[in-house]
Amino acid sequence: PPPPPNLRSSLALRLTRLSPLLIPAAVALAVMAVLTVNQAPPASADHGGFNEVWSATLTAQSTGAGPGCHNSSSTVAVKCSTATTLTEDEFTYLGVNYRVDQIVYSSGVLSMSFNKNIPQSIKDLTLYIGGVPTSLADADAVFTVLSPTTTSQASVTAISVGDTVQLKLGVPLSTLTASFSPTTDEPVQEDWETNSAHDIWNATLTVQDLSTMPASAPANRGCDDSQASARCSSALTDTTFTFKGVAYTVKAISYNQRKVAVDTSTFTVKTYEESLKLTLDKAIPESIQSCLALHSGDTKIPFADDGLPGAGVDSTLSGSTLTVKAIGALNAGDFGWGLNWSAGQTVNLRLPNVGCLTLTLSEAVTEDTSMQIRLGGSASSDREPDADYRYSKLPVFAKGSMTASRPIEVIDDSDAEGCETITMNVTMWPGKARAISEYYRVYIEDDDGGAECPDNRKPFDPGGL
Repeated sequence: PPPPPNLRSSLALRLTRLSPLLIPAAVALAVMAVLTVNQAPPASADHGGFNEVWSATLTAQSTGAGPGCHNSSSTVAVKCSTATTLTEDEFTYLGVNYRVDQIVYSSGVLSMSFNKNIPQSIKDLTLYIGGVPTSLADADAVFTVLSPTTTSQASVTAISVGDTVQLKLGVPLSTLTASFSPTTDEPVQEDWETNSAHDIWNATLTVQDLSTMPASAPANRGCDDSQASARCSSALTDTTFTFKGVAYTVKAISYNQRKVAVDTSTFTVKTYEESLKLTLDKAIPESIQSCLALHSGDTKIPFADDGLPGAGVDSTLSGSTLTVKAIGALNAGDFGWGLNWSAGQTVNLRLPNVGCLTLTLSEAVTEDTSMQIRLGGSASSDREPDADYRYSKLPVFAKGSMTASRPIEVIDDSDAEGCETITMNVTMWPGKARAISEYYRVYIEDDDGGAECPDNRKPFDPGGL
């Protein structure tokens, strides 16, 4: 089907049908609606698809080896560190600072040397010479390593002494793709939170006593493959799951109740907050942690911070160990989750397959990069009455990353609404010159009746709206 009408166009058409007296008020309401639906873009006046790392203008000097600049020269004007010769000689990429020590043109080749060896992540960047893109790692014949410096060579237009040449180093972010969980050919189930048929992981744990902490600390219970009498491989009915195409194995689950201990010798009070630690055989990337929540009975324990100060759940990931800890009281006398596990008890643990939007860029960003997502479709978001789904935060590409994820949680209600859709127009501005924008669609299958989602649907098909 064609895309939903553009919001501004739709509002404009409606305004033409209003009486002149109502037009000023309608215009104000229209502006408010647009501001509500559209998240503000990043604070950058120069949007586009080039992720710039370094930019400088070279005024070519006579170095003896050819036009350019060279820090080994005894003549100040010839040095790359001289601002009138090279307007910027340093840049930082992924936390490492680099300095340009030499730029020399000779026989159609431009050589660049830096103060330290450049790793592969830098070699994959694109060098623009006078606006012409050239790879830093074209081939062995044009890329050599001179210890302790790194030299890049590339065929360029002839450069003479006195010429000014614009140089840029960065990443052309040409593509923005997306995936959606559960899968790209399956609609999201409205009752995903209670319907275990689509779970990522579902297992029963027979709680074991684990090695004790200090006597003042709360009991440590769960399972741990490092303890012969309490292995997860025996205590859990299933220890493996797959998420985003990666297989994980549960190695340990450690639970501690909240406890307040008093040291009578020092007259001090120590509070141990209720905590749950899940250890896997490998780390779950931080970019997709927000799409997971561990369910135990009616208790939901998010893998990532819910963003509410002083409430909710915090989590940290160290290696392959994920720790979730309750913060403060939810109600008077009610602390954390109140799981209260005891040895021998059987508890059900689930990782429901929440709708998860994952965006992927063609290259890693060089700074934290946010985006705008315009939501539409027949389903209502939590900013509208009778909400069908909630979507609380925008994904952010962290510096050095290529992926960003956020959950889109479908809300289960008792209305027979049939198949509904969520449409997403995703736009980001990673650098300069132009924006990257894509359309996507997700289907919601109602568990209360109504029309089923069509078999010939093309869910999450960019450009198909």
